[in-house]
Amino acid sequence: LGRGKIIGSQSKLIMPTLSQLADLGELFGGVAVVASLIYLAIQIRQNTQTVRSTTLQQNTDTWAAFWLKVAEPETAQAYVAGMFGRPDIRPIHYSQFFFICRGMFIILEDQYYQVRKGTLDPDTYAGYQRAISTQMLAFRGFRIWWLQSRDVFSPAFVDHVDSMIAEVPEIDATAMLIDWQAKAHAYPDNPPPAPNAPESAPP
Repeated sequence: LGRGKIIGSQSKLIMPTLSQLADLGELFGGVAVVASLIYLAIQIRQNTQTVRSTTLQQNTDTWAAFWLKVAEPETAQAYVAGMFGRPDIRPIHYSQFFFICRGMFIILEDQYYQVRKGTLDPDTYAGYQRAISTQMLAFRGFRIWWLQSRDVFSPAFVDHVDSMIAEVPEIDATAMLIDWQAKAHAYPDNPPPAPNAPESAPP
């Protein structure tokens, strides 16, 4: 009888210990789940940063190649002629300007959806937008091209570009050149003209 009491007493001592172990198991399991979620969040963040870095490099390469092509003499003539938006533009220049703009807006539409999907950094895209707004969409020729071609783009992108145009006033195509000349004259220690240098004239 005495031995039975001892065994019963030991069982009572053992049972709470098992219960505590079960509680500890649940606690450790919960900690493991939280740790897994934290690890997953870190991995997602790192992957997002990697994707954005790759996307930024691809966009940088795309724009660099695009603008270097536009800067070539023959292409630059068409670009400037189209930018002015004159009705008497030469057919060859119109064709070149048309496809320059087509390529440019295809890039812009792609970047618009990249930033919506989170693969392009919003601050980077905001910089692109400022450049496009003030250095292109402010000029008559680009606005005319957009009116002529906007129907071939997605409705969301059309609304986006329309809002960009509405927010920037139209300016003369010579405005950037005039601004350059004013800043060049006002720049400290403005150097004298280079000897035998041809005089530069507006297009």
